[in-house]
This record gives sequence, structure tokens and C-alpha cells, in this order.
Amino acid sequence: MKVVILAVGFVFLSFPALAGDAPPWVPEAHAESKSYVASIAIMSHSSKEGEISGSFYDLIRALDRVTNTQTEIMWAPFKRSVRNLIEGKVDYHIPIIEAPNAKSEELPYDFSTATLFKVAFVLYTNKNISFDINDIEKYVIGTDSAHTDFFPFPTEGYSCLECAIKMVNIGRIDGFIFAQNEIDPFIVQYGLTNIRRQLYKVFLVKAIIPKGEVGKETDRHLSEGIRLLEESGEYQKILKPVLVPYQDWQP
Repeated sequence: MKVVILAVGFVFLSFPALAGDAPPWVPEAHAESKSYVASIAIMSHSSKEGEISGSFYDLIRALDRVTNTQTEIMWAPFKRSVRNLIEGKVDYHIPIIEAPNAKSEELPYDFSTATLFKVAFVLYTNKNISFDINDIEKYVIGTDSAHTDFFPFPTEGYSCLECAIKMVNIGRIDGFIFAQNEIDPFIVQYGLTNIRRQLYKVFLVKAIIPKGEVGKETDRHLSEGIRLLEESGEYQKILKPVLVPYQDWQP
């Protein structure tokens, strides 16, 4: 977290003012404003590099507005975005699922107290194979390369999500697990018909923050900003594109 000192110059008014009376809306010189650096993971559909729109970008800008802060936004591939946080280059990263049964003391970061939303992770399998989810360890299952440690069975990491779901479609791998809002559009776009969908799990989506006092301060900033946005009814509107429950359909 950094502190930025804003120096406000003279304001010239075009109408008379009483001597000694400063207009109340003119900010004080040297007003202090907290600033943050946030890293947004580049996603295929929900957040694209450099977008000055989209749910996550809009959320950060709304947090700035209601908490009177300034946030520099960076975009990076998912794995690098997480590494930016671990290496101290940013104050927080979004989004990430809260790993089930994760042991805080073993992680190089903390999860935010506030939950951003819930996301449905779907298991996509090749419908031409007999797939037993209760014996999932025996299959070749892929996921996004930043999420390979989030499952209690071996997974292969892929950075190209559309490549991976195409591999499932032609039987190169047995299955793929990831967020439905990132994978479903590829199925529709490419007309992939050899895919079977089923809900794997609904995860809580969080931000990740540094360990220690710096992270705790950032956590308070996020919690307070989200609370204010929820109270105003704005939060649901901002995140509406990603607030999608599991959709039960088949290609």
C-alpha cells in the first residue's frame, strides 16, 4: 500500500466571493488519499487485458469511489497475476476461488475476508467414455494452470482454455474442470457436441492479499468498500455478468 499526496492548485471562480470565504467544495491542499495496486487475472470472457469495463474493473473503480481511494490496475495471465501478489508487486489479486481445506499457514498469501461472489465449476467430460466421478483419480483431468493445486486428485494445467476443451471434445483428455462462464461460450462458439457437463462444485470467490499487517489493511479496505456497495444496491448490478448459478444443460 502506498500513500499519495495530492497537491491541489489554485481555483479561479468566475463569480464574486466574500472576502475570506473559501467555497466549501474546494478540497484542502495536501489532502491525503490512500492508493492501491490491483492485479486482475486475464480471463477468456470475464476480464480481458486492458479493458476499461467489465465486472472486475468496474468493481475496483466503484471501491475507489466509495472509499475515496485510488487504485492502479494491472492485467496478467492468471498464474502471473497470483505471482505478482506473492512477490509484493500488487496489493491484491482478483478473482480466485477459496481453496477447500486450504491451510492458511501453508499458503504464501491470505484470502480476503469478504466473498466477492460464488462460481460454479463444471466438470466437462468426453461423452463417448464411461466416466465415474467417484473414481475420478483414474482419468486424465485438466484445469487452468493456476488451479492445479485446488483439487484433491491429480490434474494437468493448461493456459489455453479453448484448446483444453477442444481436447476433451476429441478425446485427447478425459475431462476438464473450470468455471462455466469461461468454458461454456467456447462450447457454443465451436459447436462442440462430444461434451458432457455436470456440476463439480460451487466455490466462494475471493481476493488474495499479502500476509501480515499490510494485507490486513487491504482486507479492511475491501470489506468496507464491498459493504458500502452492497448497502447501496450497486454491488449486485456491477457483478451481474458473473453472478450466474449453475446452468443445467448439455451441448
